[in-house]
Amino acid sequence: MIEFNFKFVLKSAIGGNGLDESEIRSLKFELARARDYLYELRKRREIGFYDEISKTGLLTEIKGAADKVFSGKIDTLFVFGMGGSSLGGIFLQEALGRVGRIPGRDVIFSENIDPFHLHRQLDGIDVEKTMFCFVSKSANTIETVSQFFIILDILKKSVSDYKSHLMFITDKESGFLRRFADENGILTLDIPKNIGGRYSIVTAGTLFPAHVMGFDIEKFLHGAVLYRDQSLNRNIFENNPLYTMAAVIYLFYKRKNRNILVINPYTDYLREFSRWFRQLFAESLGKNLLSPTPVPAVGATDQHSQLQLYMQGPQDKLISFFYLKNPGQDFKISPGEFKEFNYLNGRNLSNLLLNELKGVEYALAINRRPSFRITIDKIDEFTMGELSFMCMEAVAVLGMLLEINPFDQPGVEKGKKFSYLLMGKEAAEEGEEVSEMKRLDGIPDMPY
Repeated sequence: MIEFNFKFVLKSAIGGNGLDESEIRSLKFELARARDYLYELRKRREIGFYDEISKTGLLTEIKGAADKVFSGKIDTLFVFGMGGSSLGGIFLQEALGRVGRIPGRDVIFSENIDPFHLHRQLDGIDVEKTMFCFVSKSANTIETVSQFFIILDILKKSVSDYKSHLMFITDKESGFLRRFADENGILTLDIPKNIGGRYSIVTAGTLFPAHVMGFDIEKFLHGAVLYRDQSLNRNIFENNPLYTMAAVIYLFYKRKNRNILVINPYTDYLREFSRWFRQLFAESLGKNLLSPTPVPAVGATDQHSQLQLYMQGPQDKLISFFYLKNPGQDFKISPGEFKEFNYLNGRNLSNLLLNELKGVEYALAINRRPSFRITIDKIDEFTMGELSFMCMEAVAVLGMLLEINPFDQPGVEKGKKFSYLLMGKEAAEEGEEVSEMKRLDGIPDMPY
């Protein structure tokens, strides 16, 4: 269950820097229109994350592929992917690592192309016992394809049947990895064409490694489906946190000049969630000179590194706290003979963490700085399914409020074009990228 508390964004708590509840509720029509438009996109099959979570056969395909991979001597899954192709799996690995896990089985993620780090990762594995899994929605991602060539070379030198150590999770029909798989009989799972990488936590790209790690992906999808159905079947402000959250973020950005959204979970279970949510938010909404900038933090750690800035720095931030009600395990604090700390005696460590969060909320409010809190009752596959879907739909709704398309990424594509040209790929014609590169290369370096 997910609870949403927004009292510290209201004028009654933070004065003129806050909102009236009536301002939030005044967006009811716009929020309903956003929900209706997303439903139309869903009906036209232009967006797929709403329906992939209830797709018949998805679990069977994933479990069948895992049984095939681990039927022999394979004991390690090495996953290569960039952005959404890896962040979802890393988030669930961090959050659920204490829930499942199959003894003797390991899952490794490579989410960058740092050669030193890749060397260190490869030095720690037995190639003959490893399945190398390449995740790319487009099947052409330059970083993933480059890593594939490196691994292919290693496999050809190390094992007799290199093809049995490769699998791809990618587009069903097009792209380099798909062609290579079809031509060489490589094991594949599909990512639907109408689901972008940052929404792919509900596809095989994340769910396959999650299943391999021992997590109950059926329970995860059930949480997402139930949250989807409840949010769509309830009134906009009827215990429907995602719409209130989207409205609050939108109003503080448009009316209060709060152009930074701090994503601050008060639990280490969700440390990687903050990175996943940052990418989902930034890549979906950062267009047309619009959108707050998402900044990840972790409480209580960042009370000692960022809170000073949030408390007395520029009035440009909205703080979102994510709190775990039941941590699963706890400690009693016993100061013993250290009498000056008697007030801690018998208190739980989780109680200290909660009171630190409350203390920060109070301190921010006194300084007229807005924050809201999302509370999760426990960490398991079901609640992570709920949380994931809530964030994806909230970002989509916020995109509708901002009147931008939350499902494309033109800025990322521009960066890719420059990378391809710098690596030597010939341009079909001398377009803007080529002429701009020539202009910028003509400016002398300034190394001092």
